[in-house]
Amino acid sequence: MALERGGGVRGLPDAKALPCGRCVGRDLNLCKPLDDRRLAQLLALGGPRLWARGETLFRAGDPMGSFFKIRSGIAAVFRMLDDGRRQVVALRAPGDCLGYLEEGGKYCFEGVALTEISACAFDRRQFDAFAALNPDVAAATAGELSRALKLTGQAMVVLGQLKSTERVAHFLVEIDTLYRERLVAQTRLSLLMNRSQIADYLGLTIETVSRAFGKLRKYAVIELVGNDEVIILDRARLREIGKV
Repeated sequence: MALERGGGVRGLPDAKALPCGRCVGRDLNLCKPLDDRRLAQLLALGGPRLWARGETLFRAGDPMGSFFKIRSGIAAVFRMLDDGRRQVVALRAPGDCLGYLEEGGKYCFEGVALTEISACAFDRRQFDAFAALNPDVAAATAGELSRALKLTGQAMVVLGQLKSTERVAHFLVEIDTLYRERLVAQTRLSLLMNRSQIADYLGLTIETVSRAFGKLRKYAVIELVGNDEVIILDRARLREIGKV
């Protein structure tokens, strides 16, 4: 495919005919600076793909192929430790990019779908060529990477400074924020992760996570609905408990 500075590519569909207008990520990071013509050019570098819950998007150490921008659903980014345990380092929501970081042409982390996911997949080499011709896209991509690294750094602070119940409270605030910013504010929060995954994310054991949920319930901060839903009863207190 021949790329043209600021132009389109012959034979591309009009971006207005594509579902970008209904995508929460249309006005975020690398898509934000693009007009419809350049958006169609970007979409020619890949296209929407679907993953079922639990499926892997990419694996650490595999050759870099595509990176992804989530249209709907939630993904976890993690790294396998030497002892076989899995350390979740980030959650990615609609509008977020993942799978961009590489080392020696290979993925640095692994990505797995916590829910059913729809995402646009962009060939990394073709995207780099596109970004070289579109400095505003390159700047937006750098800004997204900076934001993602900042969030990952904050997660490391949570592991280093907060006690177990505080970590779980911080996690619930994070999930609540994801729904409010990118999804739909709702009374019940679907946690998206089971106790084992939450434990991996927070650097705790499954038993400790369960005890922390019990304490937050005892404090009348949350109410548990089954094993994977929470009702926040006191959002202000929850934020105070989970404050870094």
